[in-house]
Amino acid sequence: MKHLSDEKIVSELEQLGEVFRPSSMQKEKMRRQISMQTRPNKSFRIRKLLPTFLSVIVLFSVGFGLYSNLSETGTNNVTASWDGMVVEQISLTSPTHYLLTFSGTTLTIKDIFTGFGPDPEITKEKVLRGYNIKEPFLTPGMYENYSITQNGDTYTLKVDGETGFTYNFEKIGPRILVGEDGVEFSTRTTYLDSLDVITDDVTPERLDIAPQTEHTFLIEWGSDAMDRGKHDFETHEHGKLVVSTDFNKLQRGQPVYYHMPPFEITKNPAIPEMYIGRVVGLPGETVEIKGGQVYIDGKKLDTFYGKATVRGMGEEEYFKTAPKRNISQAWRDYFNMDVAPVIVKENTVYLLVDHWWRGTDSRDFGPLPIEKIEGIILGYEK
Repeated sequence: MKHLSDEKIVSELEQLGEVFRPSSMQKEKMRRQISMQTRPNKSFRIRKLLPTFLSVIVLFSVGFGLYSNLSETGTNNVTASWDGMVVEQISLTSPTHYLLTFSGTTLTIKDIFTGFGPDPEITKEKVLRGYNIKEPFLTPGMYENYSITQNGDTYTLKVDGETGFTYNFEKIGPRILVGEDGVEFSTRTTYLDSLDVITDDVTPERLDIAPQTEHTFLIEWGSDAMDRGKHDFETHEHGKLVVSTDFNKLQRGQPVYYHMPPFEITKNPAIPEMYIGRVVGLPGETVEIKGGQVYIDGKKLDTFYGKATVRGMGEEEYFKTAPKRNISQAWRDYFNMDVAPVIVKENTVYLLVDHWWRGTDSRDFGPLPIEKIEGIILGYEK
């Protein structure tokens, strides 16, 4: 074994150290690694997610509250407007004939069905077999403290107390309601719409004596299509009609003398070539009949010629005075008829007779060209 002196050992160690001494580049790299902060390991911590979770809950609560408030905003309490309302069953889907009367805070429900006939073998059970609805939801009686709320076309009747109940009506027309059990009702002459109205304070309900001029001529008229209860427009009662050709612009409510469209005469040869009707819709307007009521551009025509009548009588008055044989579903359908919307084009007008079920008008042939009108009717001759 070779023995090294102390000096030689120190020299060998110094040489060995030089071999493993890091370069300046290695030192700089090492310095950067040491000074660089170490990124922490990812870990799931519920504490960090808790604020986010709570925020989601708060947002959900606020959104739900906002939705609830908006829903409640769409519901209106209309109880006051139902005071004095009479709602009568018109459908034949059950052997009942309900009559609901709202007076003050009292609701009275009557079943005015007359019975099952003189034959003792005709029982209620046998009658019920012919109806789709076996047991309507309403029960006759007198109820206190009712309320009516409206949400869109749905009216909710609520009665408090031990005999309380809730019953929903769906409006399908200005005066037509359908109960949640399928029973149909009419609000008679009371309209449920809160829409704007169109009035006519100029047109007289009946004709008067009119002077004759160089622009007028006389005609005879014998039909009751314009009868409002006093043989209106009929020559045999009041004399000949005075017709004026002096008109520049037609106005709503004016009765006119015009040429009936030929295709209507072809369908019914009994219709005369010259006819009388009243101007209801003007150029550019949309005319519609809903529940027996005329609407112009969605607004109710609140006039004597704006709804279905029989010799001037509305539905309620007619059924009070009409013979019992005339109280039928067909008559109720007449008073609540629907006619699809019609746009009145330029140079045309929409005409209706006053006695709808006895005449022919724009419900049959549509808007009439103004050029077919010979003149406006001023009144009776002196």
